[in-house]
Amino acid sequence: MSLAIAGMGWVTPLGGGVDSVWDQLLHRHEACATTISEQFGDRSYSVFRVPESVMAGFAHPRLRRASVISRFAAAAGLDALRAAGLEPGSHDGGRTALIFAISQMAA
Repeated sequence: MSLAIAGMGWVTPLGGGVDSVWDQLLHRHEACATTISEQFGDRSYSVFRVPESVMAGFAHPRLRRASVISRFAAAAGLDALRAAGLEPGSHDGGRTALIFAISQMAA
């Protein structure tokens, strides 16, 4: 058995797509934190939101009730397939796997 990484997909607060996000990192761009407090009593929290434009092209009827994290995973997976030159449904699904990694960074 052999394994090869054919494509990667990223959904981040800096945007989506490996090339786009990597370019922003090389130019030392940083995501902006948003403070939220209204839902958590007297404590406030900083969050880094994924831009809505990143998810705009990933609307699908089967994802309408999925969690936000599941939608991010689906968007990154589809991006990885496209980066590998594969379109969903046009290849041998028995030989293709998607592996998801979620990274959390402390502020």
